[in-house]
Amino acid sequence: MTDTPSLAVSRRSAGLAAALATLLAAALILGAVALSTVRYHGRDYRADEVNTVHAGVVLNAAETVQWIAQQASHPAGWRILGVYWVKLVGVTEGATRWLSALCTMLTLALVYRLGADLFDRWTGLYALFLLGTAPFFVFYTREFRPYSLLALTSAGLLLSFLCWVRRPTFARALLFVAFGVIALQTHYFAAYILAGQVIAFPLLVRWDRGRYLRAFGLFAAVALSFAAWLLPVLHRFMFRGGKTYAAPSNWDTLALIHDELQIAPPALGQLLLLVALLLPVGAYYGRRDERRVFRFGEEWRKGYVLLVPLFALSLAFVANAQMSSITTRNLIGLLPPLAVLLAFALRRLPWQAQIALVALIALPVLTDFRAYRESVPYKETVAFIAPNYQPDDHFLVSGIKEPRELAYYFFDRLEPRPQNGNMYFVGYLTKELPQAEHLQHRVLAPEPAYLAEFADFLADAGRVWYIYGDERLILQNVGPFLDILQEDFALYRAGTALGDRRTYYLREYRRVPAGLHDLARFGEAISLQGWHLPDGVTVRACQDVPFESWWQALTAPNADLGIGLVLADANGQGVARADAEPSGPRTLDWEAGTYHLDGRTLTVPCDLPPGDYPLLIGLHDLVTAEALPAFTPDGAPAGSNLHYLTTLTVTP
Repeated sequence: MTDTPSLAVSRRSAGLAAALATLLAAALILGAVALSTVRYHGRDYRADEVNTVHAGVVLNAAETVQWIAQQASHPAGWRILGVYWVKLVGVTEGATRWLSALCTMLTLALVYRLGADLFDRWTGLYALFLLGTAPFFVFYTREFRPYSLLALTSAGLLLSFLCWVRRPTFARALLFVAFGVIALQTHYFAAYILAGQVIAFPLLVRWDRGRYLRAFGLFAAVALSFAAWLLPVLHRFMFRGGKTYAAPSNWDTLALIHDELQIAPPALGQLLLLVALLLPVGAYYGRRDERRVFRFGEEWRKGYVLLVPLFALSLAFVANAQMSSITTRNLIGLLPPLAVLLAFALRRLPWQAQIALVALIALPVLTDFRAYRESVPYKETVAFIAPNYQPDDHFLVSGIKEPRELAYYFFDRLEPRPQNGNMYFVGYLTKELPQAEHLQHRVLAPEPAYLAEFADFLADAGRVWYIYGDERLILQNVGPFLDILQEDFALYRAGTALGDRRTYYLREYRRVPAGLHDLARFGEAISLQGWHLPDGVTVRACQDVPFESWWQALTAPNADLGIGLVLADANGQGVARADAEPSGPRTLDWEAGTYHLDGRTLTVPCDLPPGDYPLLIGLHDLVTAEALPAFTPDGAPAGSNLHYLTTLTVTP
């Protein structure tokens, strides 16, 4: 029997529509991932990401198993995947987060298929669009943490179970069990999605003894896969307490969940949710052949993507009242079914309204990127340290919320790796929970034994990096340690590293050399004690010449002074200058008897002819620009405001 021309045309049109929908879905998936990658993949790691990356660097297989066992509240699957992904691709943010990007692409593809299977291809496309533009989803699925895989497995559980209920074959059952096992080994909040499916199943599916027994077997198989991890998790929450940062089970938490998991603009998300709840399904999506399987006519479709997240959230709230565990990011598994529900509502609106809503949702996605948690400026901190870093440098850290993660970042990013024993952490409990690598020096307060230990710690140090975050802790905990540090070290360089809402303050201290002596005096308060040209006296045109100089405050200067480094020609005319305030503290803050190190760079002009050029130095008032008179070490006038240091030979 041959097809009639009209039937052939109809099939051809359906095939073209399917192909177009597939191309649009692929374009939306790639666009969503590109958007997240460009905006977020270079962002500093958060604490959990640093821990996983460092474990991937330092742990072998046996140590990884032990580490995971000690982290009882975290399922093993994601940690193992993360550790070996780091071993495969390296430690940089962009490389590791491609695992999250891959999970995100698969999640969006599954959500498209879920929407298309429940309703139609356009609903699937809208679901993909709404999920891929949800600010919460965009933010958390770019992190090297389990949330992208949790969203993926949640979508997979919904789709695979729906396929199995419609046609319960062994292959579909195996797919559902596989998604369930992976989900539970990714994050224990996946159990709430599974529990939501367990409760929704008898409400939506008609009684069929065989189907019910097989469904019970599927859920039991998934649950048994978590049996080995159940006792450690229960022990973690019942005896060590819940998460200290978890939200309580109250209306404020519900409002927070509504706010953070909402699409943008929020008013449009609320509109679509109300439309989804009020509009019936059957008048538009009629599939008579499913009435033997599902209750409530065609309304079961909406019930499936509404009841599962509703039951999951309710169970999470009940459990949270006993064991604090809820954070909004743990609930990211609710977003895939909610995206399908909102897509159903969008699909039911007039086409003009659909176009308008898509445009209004797309605009903030391209222009406004919401950050749900602050970034920590690890990369800027490393960038400040790296140019002068030496393998035997020492570190003093205080007032920072994530001292271990900062140390791990140093271990993994500075080359060669800093020594664990060369790091000292003040203001922290001496005992740590089990970690991939323990820090050797952690003290809570400036007790005499710790101060003596710190003095010994500095004995072989030539340079100390002092890093702090909360300035309120400096005098309370760190003051006595800084007093010891400043007895033999001078502040050479200061800087800041900025995160979203956190700032790290960075200080580089150098040991005061033993052989310093008066070379020249400027005014009555300051003495030049020594200088150093790391690259020597032979230079080239266009070269940046580093220069270091040691100074002593004979008395407190009480003036804001600048240091002028001058390269002069044979006539005494300056051909290059490096004028600036000291690289360390301003002279207004110098105290009598203290030593200070200044570092600066003098750029040799590109058109400077070869020859010999005197290098001179002087001090001047930054307010009045008046030069300070120079004197010899015995106090006699030098005859010039500049002191001669050496002669630079400029070569072609």
